[in-house]
Amino acid sequence: MRTIKTIQDVRLIQSAQVFSDTFTSYLEEEFLGLKEAFDFDGLDEAFTLDLYGYMVVLEQGDNLRDLSVVGLDRETGGLLGSLPEFVDKVERHEETWYKVVVIYTNEYAMSFIVPEIVVADDEELKTFLEAHVE
Repeated sequence: MRTIKTIQDVRLIQSAQVFSDTFTSYLEEEFLGLKEAFDFDGLDEAFTLDLYGYMVVLEQGDNLRDLSVVGLDRETGGLLGSLPEFVDKVERHEETWYKVVVIYTNEYAMSFIVPEIVVADDEELKTFLEAHVE
């Protein structure tokens, strides 16, 4: 699991080269889109998602049924127990991932980015995500 609160977090993920360029470009687009949506006029480096809810990139081996470190605890089923505001299925260059937005309060929402490979062997999670895709 990787969390993104600043553009520096995106750049660290890009430099680690554990994800494709296509995927990390998407993460940067999403971050900059949020910066614009929150009408932040300063430098990219000065913007943080701390006050609004941040992006969480899920990886193979993460327990999607216990994401208590990011507010979706085991007792309620983690991601499976959440009520997403929406789920987008993103397909680019033969890669697929899901963007799951969960609203915590009126001012705070988390974006969970789930590469398809993370749920490839879990029919229940795939069904959950596909059922919420808009």
